[in-house]
Formats: sequence, C-alpha cells, structure tokens
Amino acid sequence: MSSRIYPKVWSEFERQADDGRILNFSIEDVPEDTWKSAVEFMLGSYIKEDVWWKTAGTAEDPEAIQEYRVLLTSIIEQKMSLACFLTAPEGAGRTLVGVNMCMPQEKDRFVEHVPPKSKAGILSLRMFSEATKFTVIYDKYDVNNYLMGAGLSVTPEYRGLGIAVELLKARWQTSE
Repeated sequence: MSSRIYPKVWSEFERQADDGRILNFSIEDVPEDTWKSAVEFMLGSYIKEDVWWKTAGTAEDPEAIQEYRVLLTSIIEQKMSLACFLTAPEGAGRTLVGVNMCMPQEKDRFVEHVPPKSKAGILSLRMFSEATKFTVIYDKYDVNNYLMGAGLSVTPEYRGLGIAVELLKARWQTSE
C-alpha cells in the first residue's frame, strides 16, 4: 500500500429508490470530522446484526461496547476506512449511510490493542485468533502487508442499492 492522498473521494454514483427518486451517493475516506459519527454508526445495527459480534454478545454488554468503541477509534485514526454519504441536491448536505472499517496489516506485526476485559471482548479476540490461524494471507498470496476489512455496514433503509459493493470497490482502490 503506497502513500496516498487523504482525504479523497473515491467514487460517486446514483441509484433509483423504490419510490422512483434518484439518490446520489459518494464514497470517500472517512473525514476526520466524521470519525466519531462513523464509530457510533458501527456501534448501531452492525454489532447487533453481524454474526461475529452477535456470537460474542457484544451488543448486550456495555463494557464490550466501550472496548469495541476504543478499537474502532484506533482503526479509523489510521485513515484507511471508507464512508458512503447520501448527498442532497445542490450541496444541501449529506447523510452517512455506510461505513467500511479498514486497517493495514503487516506480516509479523500484531495490531496494537488494549486487551479486552469483558467476556464478549475476550471471546471475540479468541475467535479472531482462531480464524487467523487458518487464513495465512501473507504466505498464501506472498505479500508482506494487506488491507484488512474490519467491518462493513449500510443503514437498513438503503440496503439493496449496491452500496456495500461500491464500498468494497473503493476499498480495493485504496489498497493499490
């Protein structure tokens, strides 16, 4: 992953809503003034719906939610995460409707983190440790670093419009 311009708009696209309206979206690096909103966005429906966090019980544990908030904040501060905004006509504003948390990974270097203390946090870390045993990305693809996805979510009312696909396309571009 080479050095890159931050922040950057990666793409803009339109979709037609069920009611016939044309909706305009932009995919861009999460701007610094949106970091907190993006973290809270991920602490919304994502931790209640994603199988990983559901299994760990994160959404039901206030201590685990706070631990995850700290982790997401450290991820977003790396300036590799992406946001999708619904843009209002004529620059009248924009609404965060999707986030893809991303973090660079380097061979032989574990991500610095505060070890979790909550039951859900410990279970999640154990699951991550087990999952990475089987996915030896560095050796399989002969790379020393890669951009890991650390969660992707789209606001429920905008699902089905291909926003997640657009976020993944942009993620691919950021890692080139």
